[in-house]
This record gives sequence, structure tokens and C-alpha cells, in this order.
Amino acid sequence: MKLSENFSLKELTRSQTAIRKGIKNVPDNEQLVSLTVLATKILQPCRKQFGSISINSGLRVLELNRAIGSGDKSQHCKGEASDFEAYSTSNKKLAEWVEAYLEFDQLILEYPGPDPRDGWVHCSYKRDGSNRRQVLTAVKEGGKTVYKKGLKE
Repeated sequence: MKLSENFSLKELTRSQTAIRKGIKNVPDNEQLVSLTVLATKILQPCRKQFGSISINSGLRVLELNRAIGSGDKSQHCKGEASDFEAYSTSNKKLAEWVEAYLEFDQLILEYPGPDPRDGWVHCSYKRDGSNRRQVLTAVKEGGKTVYKKGLKE
């Protein structure tokens, strides 16, 4: 099933953890609508700008989200968030473009490192229009994830 011109439901629900643990990562109707809006408003414009986009994580049903150790309030559980990368540019440049040109709820440059391909971009979109435009960078400090305001190196 196509969610947008270049993104399928399979791409946004695929999970190796779900496969290994036998978890059915299948959206309900609300999640499906949110995934379609996310693909249209965030992923498709990135694809148009940068070419091929790799989806690291999209929908995570609650059981899957818990299996990977993420919080129950994650926007991935609602179908509102995706973690992704573009093959043609660094994750920081991808995040900077999203910040400059797209409407979004939360944009996180996750775990950037010395290699421009280190980490990934997390971006969420709320279809109800209450998007906060929150911009953060996630880094490890003392073994814990810390979120810093803005896009950092």
C-alpha cells in the first residue's frame, strides 16, 4: 500500500525487532492516517530534495516500542514520527533543510558523530496542526541520552 508517491506502508512498519520477537507491527486506522500524513508532509519533500531516503524506524506499536526500550508516549506509537537518512547528504544538512523548509512537530538530530553519516534524523508531524517546531540534538553524556536545543555537531 502506497502512503505517498515514493513511500509504502511496508517501509514505515518494517522492524527487525518485531520480526525477531513475533510482534505484529500493523497500524490501526488512526495510525494509518497519521503515517500517510507523515509520508506526505515530511518524507516525500525530503525525497524530492535529496533523492533516496532510508527509513530506519516508522510506526512502532506499543509492544514493539516497549521491546526496544522506548517510552510509551513516543510519537512512533501514533504513526506520527519517523527516523530516517538521505544517502546524498549528511544527517545534519538533512535536518537543517527540514528545519528551514518544512512544518513539523519535533526534529531531532540523533547521535551525530565525526562521520557525517553518523546518527539519523527523527522528525514528527501532528496532523491536527499543533506542531511545535521543536528542534533538538540527542547526544550521549555519561552513558545517558541528553537533548540539547538546536542542531549541534
